[in-house]
Amino acid sequence: MIGPMRGTHEGTGRSRLRAPAGHRAVSALACPVIGYFVARLLVRLVPALPAGITYAVCLALALALGWRAWSARVDLGTSSLRVHNTLATTTIERRDVRRVSSSGRVEWRRGNGRPVRLPSEALRGGWWTLGTGKAAYAFNRERLESWTRLAPRHDLDSEAA
Repeated sequence: MIGPMRGTHEGTGRSRLRAPAGHRAVSALACPVIGYFVARLLVRLVPALPAGITYAVCLALALALGWRAWSARVDLGTSSLRVHNTLATTTIERRDVRRVSSSGRVEWRRGNGRPVRLPSEALRGGWWTLGTGKAAYAFNRERLESWTRLAPRHDLDSEAA
């Protein structure tokens, strides 16, 4: 039997958007290297710090950030989306998402306040990618825009009446 022609993100809302694997791998592998150099800098600038502990702490933090960089993604749920970036994870209700910009930012409103623009590593490559993977990032943005358009809009004024 032939089913409707739509992606998994359109039916239930369950989907995961990721940057290309090569970009995520470079980001993840760069974190421990940077952590090593930060530890080395700290040991030289602050000689009172014990070298072994400083290296261990900096490399542990760098490995944790490397794991977060590797697993950076946007999870599309039925009622909300979660943006997992290297440093933070943010959950946004589906009805609050206003638009997805071409620069890879999700624009949403928190209550009645001003719009918030949240960058996402899965929607736009870093400067160091030198423009590679444009098609993958554009596809991710299109899928998120499609997911946003399929969201039921609730007019607050009509509910009050």
